[in-house]
Amino acid sequence: MLHLKTAAGERLEIIASSILAVFKPCDHVQPSAIIFDMGTGMQFEALSDQYGFVKKAVIDNMAMINPIEVRLVEGTQIGVDTRTGQPVMAAPFNEGRLFIPRDMIVGRREIVDDPNGIKAKLFLDMRGKRMVFNVADTLDEMDGVDPAAPAPAASLPEPIAPISEGA
Repeated sequence: MLHLKTAAGERLEIIASSILAVFKPCDHVQPSAIIFDMGTGMQFEALSDQYGFVKKAVIDNMAMINPIEVRLVEGTQIGVDTRTGQPVMAAPFNEGRLFIPRDMIVGRREIVDDPNGIKAKLFLDMRGKRMVFNVADTLDEMDGVDPAAPAPAASLPEPIAPISEGA
C-alpha cells in the first residue's frame, strides 16, 4: 500500500499496481501527479509528494513491468487569441517527465525539426483509453540505442614487412 499526499493536502492510500503512470508535470505547479485506476475508471491526481519519491515507490513495489521514463514537452497556455479563439501558448515549451510501462506504448512517431523540441509522439493505451504525448526523446534514445556514427573513411592496410630467414 502506498501512502501519498494529494495536492489538496489529503491522504491517498492505494495499491501500487493501480498506478498506470507517474508524471512530473510540465507546468511545475505540483511536484508530481499520477494516473491510476481503482476499478472506477482512470483518474488523474496531482500530488504534493516529489516525483522521485513516487517513482521509486512504484519501482520498489514492482508495480510496472519494463518501465520507461521519457521527457514530456508541453506548452503552457497563457491566454486565448481574441481574433481566432485559439489558445496562445508560452514559448519555450516546458519539459516534464513521464514514467510508464513500455507495454502501454501502442505507437510512436518521429518528429523532425520541431521548433519546440518535440522529437516524437507517443501513442498510449491506458486500459482502453488512448492518449498522445509529445516527448523530447528520439526513438533511438527511447530504445537505448546510440545514434549511428558516421562511417570512418576506408583506410588502406599497412604493408607487412617480409620475414627474413636466418636472422
